[in-house]
Amino acid sequence: MILLGINRQSIFKLLLGSMMVISPMIINGQTPELTEDKILINNISVPWGFTFINSDEVIFTERQGKLYRYVISTNSKTEISGVPAVSQNGQGGLLDIALHPEFASNRFVYLTYAVFASGGQTTALGRGKLVDDKLTDFKEIFRALPIVNSGVHFGSRIVFDNNKKIYMSVGDRGTPEHAQNRNNHLGKVLRLNDDGTAPNDNPLIDTPNTKPEIYCWGNRNIQGMAMHPVTGEIYAHEHGPRGGDELNLIKPNTNYGWPLVTFGINYNGTTITPDTTLPGMTLPLTYWVPSIAPSGMSFLRNAQQANEADILIGALAGTHIHWLKLKDNKKLASYRSMNGYARFRDVRQAPDGQIYALTESPNRFIRLKSNVRVFTSSVTNHNLVAVDNLNVYPNPLETGSTISFRLYQNQNISLRILDNKGLVIKENKVRLYTKGTHTIQLDADNISPGLYFVEVNTGNGRIFHKVVKL
Repeated sequence: MILLGINRQSIFKLLLGSMMVISPMIINGQTPELTEDKILINNISVPWGFTFINSDEVIFTERQGKLYRYVISTNSKTEISGVPAVSQNGQGGLLDIALHPEFASNRFVYLTYAVFASGGQTTALGRGKLVDDKLTDFKEIFRALPIVNSGVHFGSRIVFDNNKKIYMSVGDRGTPEHAQNRNNHLGKVLRLNDDGTAPNDNPLIDTPNTKPEIYCWGNRNIQGMAMHPVTGEIYAHEHGPRGGDELNLIKPNTNYGWPLVTFGINYNGTTITPDTTLPGMTLPLTYWVPSIAPSGMSFLRNAQQANEADILIGALAGTHIHWLKLKDNKKLASYRSMNGYARFRDVRQAPDGQIYALTESPNRFIRLKSNVRVFTSSVTNHNLVAVDNLNVYPNPLETGSTISFRLYQNQNISLRILDNKGLVIKENKVRLYTKGTHTIQLDADNISPGLYFVEVNTGNGRIFHKVVKL
């Protein structure tokens, strides 16, 4: 049972002290910069996407159609079987990967990939269960239509939101007009249930001549998408033509304009359209001219306020990592790291706060380090603290929200909810939890609207997760 907290002044000091340890503040105005810490794998064949099982285990895709599990601490790489056949026409192949929010219990792994079909290829979404080193019962659960005989602009990224809905991007497949046609899936962000069906509350579910999976449209080729760690909102960036790459806040029933508006031009230098904005179309939060060809995207979990964001973006043509700072969804600053190092295909922050990237030319998986402090949870030594993967869903909080975390060993745990002043709102007494993943029901009915921290305390260290009550 969650109880009311006590000793509020000391708890506030404790939280304030811990936040000073994990805060990402730029020190003395120092420009943030990422550099190579360690090359972990040096022989990948055209990598595309990766995700974390935990802070020590990574699963990554190769575009040729292979999937691998990599254990960082032992430097061991194992191929995972059971992967579907993929089309390797042009930019097609095995693309993104994501784990179900309840992966610890259901073992569901999701993949996007290009598939052959009558008349050409398209982007598909599939799901299987990871059992040891095999995907079992793998099944295609969604296929974007129409089928197009083209080897470009497959997309695709997949992101789960706090309500376990899937956001999947599909490119325009090289035909810009597809992006404005709502009777197909191309040039869109789609919103799906975890079984690949269209949710009943999708914004265009009952609109005639419109695919029910569509969440927004007018997108050229999205290759980076991520959820804001505090607000739960989805952000995505997309490739422009020659110039005009964009970062957008993904909103329902929204037209982002491609190809009717753009900040770019054709590859041959001719004009696509004179318009950068038109009525009924949403401007990007920021854009890049010339193009950097953004790919991969991660929000730094660095205890910033809900209206702030630090975003890491890989750059293919730009051959660097882009560090973008936003406030109130306006660009404050951007910084470039590792210029000329490689084509950065994907960049992610691990549960323990470490930053990793997949690169092309050279094809590597690398760990990065920062010259300024970024959020790193207390999990720097699993043998000491032994807890990670702290999550709260749905977030914003509602009746029946669930707190989940993973233990690497049997551990005494206390759990508390603190407001943004450090006052303890609710508290669980210390009890012994066994090794594995645990879920705890959260009674949010008596919590007032505002910003809060969920804290899991092992006695040797603590990790925090921001939550919002509307």
